[in-house]
Amino acid sequence: MQDTPIRNNTADRDYQAGFARVMWFAKQAKLHGWRLSDRQLVHEIVQRERAAQIREISSLPIVGSEVRSAAWNRGQADALRVLLRSQREQSE
Repeated sequence: MQDTPIRNNTADRDYQAGFARVMWFAKQAKLHGWRLSDRQLVHEIVQRERAAQIREISSLPIVGSEVRSAAWNRGQADALRVLLRSQREQSE
């Protein structure tokens, strides 16, 4: 399928929304003194990447409030990678 500007714009907005959501949760967790282990972060990254892959190969339409696009899941996975990287740098 050919990428159209509207399709790319939607994917970019979904990616940014997923990324921002994880960063917001991370900020809230930090305010409460919570911290995920490296293992938990890696597990969540794998889950988000898997969800993105499933969404890409699925022929079913996106329906419902809890079903997110592949771009949204990839945005979350990238945000989790940023958190993991910063957590590892702080522990060194």
